[in-house]
Amino acid sequence: MLAFLKRASQTDILTIIAQRGWQAGSGLVTVILVAHFLSPVQQGWYYSFLSLAAIYTLFDLGLSSVLIQLTAHLFVSTRWLDDGGTAGDAKDRFDALVRMSARLYVALAAAFFALLLPCGIAFFHWHGTADTLPIGDWLPAWILLAFATTAGIPIVPFLAFIEGSGRVKEAYRVRLAQGVAGAICAWLAIALGKGLWAPALPALTGALVGGAWLLARRPGLLASARSRTHRATLSWRREIWPLQWRIGLSWLSGYLLTQIYTPILFHSQGAVVAGQMGLSLTIANMLGLLAQSWIARRVPAMAQAASRRDWRRLDTLFRHDFGFATLAFAVGALGLTVARIALDATPFGARLLPPAPFVGLLLVVGLGNSVNMLSAQLRSFRREPLFWVAIAGACMTVPLSIWAADRYSAAGVVLAMLCVQALFIVPVSAIVWRRCNLSWRTPF
Repeated sequence: MLAFLKRASQTDILTIIAQRGWQAGSGLVTVILVAHFLSPVQQGWYYSFLSLAAIYTLFDLGLSSVLIQLTAHLFVSTRWLDDGGTAGDAKDRFDALVRMSARLYVALAAAFFALLLPCGIAFFHWHGTADTLPIGDWLPAWILLAFATTAGIPIVPFLAFIEGSGRVKEAYRVRLAQGVAGAICAWLAIALGKGLWAPALPALTGALVGGAWLLARRPGLLASARSRTHRATLSWRREIWPLQWRIGLSWLSGYLLTQIYTPILFHSQGAVVAGQMGLSLTIANMLGLLAQSWIARRVPAMAQAASRRDWRRLDTLFRHDFGFATLAFAVGALGLTVARIALDATPFGARLLPPAPFVGLLLVVGLGNSVNMLSAQLRSFRREPLFWVAIAGACMTVPLSIWAADRYSAAGVVLAMLCVQALFIVPVSAIVWRRCNLSWRTPF
């Protein structure tokens, strides 16, 4: 049995690395194509589009992360059937969770579209710099992006159920297929001179691929979502909301700590500087996604270990993969630093932040990854104690960045981000993480 679990874990990490590797590799190709085919102004609009559309994570309200944790606990006594349905002692409670979640995500998608479309139009129409594009060049692309992002939201809970149940490999295979189809379509759009349409295509193809997967491979899960039969009840207020609102606030803070800076610079410094920040942040985040692959595969296993109060296994899983993820990021950051210095003598170097703020951005993302991994371990207890740290950090960083953007451009923004991460968020998060692990269980 142990040998089987070990082989399954190795397969999971290979699948996750393949998916994250594709994200990183395809992202690198996209970066090159954007720099080659888009002007500096169009590059700024491209990444500002992506940053504003990323607000969809706030409408999730942290629910997908909670669903992974809760599903992992329910699948201690539940199993999948061949048609994607379930059986076991917790089947009725799981079906109730599926019904409630599916309906909520449809409502969230509608609210997201109603807010994003007009707010985006207002922001881009009145952003106040000299490099505004004609409305006919960007408005249709923005409408498509809002629609495409909305279409993918109802798929999110189903992937969370699969991942939380321990079928990590299947969930990441679907994400890999979505990523491959989306990247190819985006590359074609950029190469054909339709660069501002490209941000919408990964979201649109992702919704299509996800829908096809559900219909073909998980019809039983869809049937549970549509069912009107109520064999069991699940209290959202008692079992989900106490963790969800904390994670939701953490996700809001995460958006403010990672995505808001490109629109800030777009507004204060113009599209060119915003494009440099967006491109540099994309590269740093690609490295972060790869490094977190080791922890991502362990989320269901850590939740089940906590449910069984198997503290030794929980510690082993977390410490081993935290070390690997940290080392992987450090090695990758060193390689990116060398590459950025080498590019400084080429025309491509002007599309990125200068070397010093670029390295600072890598440090910001690396420190943020460490905090995210601590949060992932603590969520195994179905709690979110670090949410207030993230909120406080965002409340410090955003006003500092707005002030720094006006006076010191992108370099000032990066310095503000780095100071708050290094001097407040990381040390306080480490203290809270240790105290929680000592008080919630037998000391280790």
